[in-house]
Amino acid sequence: MFKAVLNNRSAEPKNIRWFYDQYAPMLLGYINGIVQNPQKSEDHLVAILTSFVKDVVVSPEKNRLNMWLELRQYAQSKLTLYTAKDHPSNHNQSVPKGGLDVLDDLQKRIFCAVYYHGKSIQYLATTIGCDESEIRNQLKLSIDKMRRASGN
Repeated sequence: MFKAVLNNRSAEPKNIRWFYDQYAPMLLGYINGIVQNPQKSEDHLVAILTSFVKDVVVSPEKNRLNMWLELRQYAQSKLTLYTAKDHPSNHNQSVPKGGLDVLDDLQKRIFCAVYYHGKSIQYLATTIGCDESEIRNQLKLSIDKMRRASGN
């Protein structure tokens, strides 16, 4: 068990241990799917569990499914912040502005995230809040628009 969970004095240790035992494996799998670096995933897990226990009332009486969904949603919002710190977007990177001007905001966001920042379709679907097929469709449409605009 992580030191951060054991040494947290802001809540009753019995509840923290119960919470850790119940949700840490699922949460670590979820985080690792997004971060894809075992050490950073564990670091994010510690930070998210610690802040979740401090910010949200954790009790064994809550419905397990509701608690997991609440934790996953909390982790998703925190991971967006953490991954932005780990992988800041490089605004000085040369992006051909002429081609991107033909795209709407969503298509531009998806295209730049996938092509220039290396984000996955699954990650974008999670952060934007739509299904993966819609992300793929918007990416395909953006590529088609840019090809037509450049004459290819």
